Amino acid sequence: MPSLVDEALDWLDRAEQAREVAGQLTDPGAKQAVLQLAESFDRLARSAADRARAQECDLAQGTPSDPPG
Repeated sequence: MPSLVDEALDWLDRAEQAREVAGQLTDPGAKQAVLQLAESFDRLARSAADRARAQECDLAQGTPSDPPG
């Protein structure tokens, strides 16, 4: 199972790839849709990073983190 940090990095990579694709598009509507997708990937990355930080804080305090799922 990938760590939350790995998950965040994967989402950031997908966002970067989407922006690269958007840069190659000439149709304004398609370009905007792909850029919105990249923003969604960025939000997913931030969410995973926030969860990773919370998990680290829980571990540092000796508090069990939420069960997966």
